Amino acid sequence: EEMNRTRALLAGVMRRLAALGHGCWLPDLGGTGESERPLAAVEWEDWRGDVAGAAAHVAAQAGPPLVASLRGGTLIDDCAKARGWWRFAPVEGTALVRDMVRAGLAGVEWAGYAPSGALKAGLGDAKPAEVAPLRLARLATDAAAADVKLAGPALWRRSEPGFSAPLADAIAADIDQWSRACAAS
Repeated sequence: EEMNRTRALLAGVMRRLAALGHGCWLPDLGGTGESERPLAAVEWEDWRGDVAGAAAHVAAQAGPPLVASLRGGTLIDDCAKARGWWRFAPVEGTALVRDMVRAGLAGVEWAGYAPSGALKAGLGDAKPAEVAPLRLARLATDAAAADVKLAGPALWRRSEPGFSAPLADAIAADIDQWSRACAAS
């Protein structure tokens, strides 16, 4: 559900990064987006495999990638063989499960999605893994520690998908600056 609410932000960041000379890829995970596989048939390890496969494809075309992930994406980004990770507003799987259960209290179980029991269990147990090198970004309103705080709205908390050009600009600028620093080291 968060992926739907933040996809426009991610696409905007990617367009900005492309204008700065970066190649960008946004894979659809099994059971999401244009995937022909039903979400009910997907397990947590399938999503991890999707990320690993996408990173391997990118690496074959352009070398090991820098991975940028948002919220729940930080739960599966570690399986990518990358030269660095940039994470925005990482969250543990239990928090995402709580949000999906809360949506059920409104009469729409798991926000209308029907994930497999294995996917639910994998999500519930997931925590962002330790990776290095890592740059951690959060919203300016988030009290948790971070390498950088960025001003903007928590689009994943809105009831409908949204976009924030200033936040997309800030994310792209930070990824660009950090990736150039990584390449230089």
